[in-house]
Amino acid sequence: MQLQVLGCSGAIAQGVYTSSFLIDAAIALDSGTGLGQLTLAQMLQLDHIFITHTHLDHIAALPLLLDSVMSIRTQTARPPVQVYALPETLYALRKHIFNRIIWPDFTALPSRDKPVLNFVPVRLGQVVTFDGLPHQVQVLPAQHTVAAAAYAVRPAAHAPALVYTGDTGPNPLLWQNLAQLDVAGLIIEAAFSNQESGLARAALHLCPNSLLGELRNIPANSHYPIYITHTKPAQAQQIQAEVKALLQQDAQLTNLLSQHPLHWLQCGQTIRI
Repeated sequence: MQLQVLGCSGAIAQGVYTSSFLIDAAIALDSGTGLGQLTLAQMLQLDHIFITHTHLDHIAALPLLLDSVMSIRTQTARPPVQVYALPETLYALRKHIFNRIIWPDFTALPSRDKPVLNFVPVRLGQVVTFDGLPHQVQVLPAQHTVAAAAYAVRPAAHAPALVYTGDTGPNPLLWQNLAQLDVAGLIIEAAFSNQESGLARAALHLCPNSLLGELRNIPANSHYPIYITHTKPAQAQQIQAEVKALLQQDAQLTNLLSQHPLHWLQCGQTIRI
């Protein structure tokens, strides 16, 4: 399974884009500004988009992408782009984005009979399958300030899963689920430095202290890489340095993570899972 890191930042700067990951050309996890890095041809191949939650850095490019592909998808009789999310997330997208004030309602364009956008509600624990694709996507819990989900993506039934936490604070339910999964890799956030740990707690994000606290929940007999995402561009180096310093002080955690190499995601990377 191939993962393209279109965006992995918590904010924007030159060459830095917000959360969006492309899997095997046809499935996106989140639709932040990174989605705009795709060519038009690549956008046309993107049929399935899974949204973790409604914060702008995770949805910003979705309205513009639909505008870009609508006419060509209509001319070539391609089905609507399927956007999957929790019902609360879809409600917010309808009310606050695709409301004909901020942006047109693409669930009714170019016509209600043949729209370019279809909203698909999902629930925690559900496994989504696709016609024409072998992949499966399982919906997992997240803990954030709005309704939010994490996702586990398998390239085929019974294959190991890539898990993407989305935005989350400390999340015991996620680890309970991961203990039951065959995990091929974990993408987990670290949005703030320890200097802003209070803000991280209030916003239900992770900082180095809470990130490493979460990683202590990894089963000792598991082996998979960990990819850290969502660092703010102005704090990315500080967050990395704080994680490194904490690991140097904690031999037990360093030993646990010896089977789980840490990687700091960068926009533009392609990773084979």
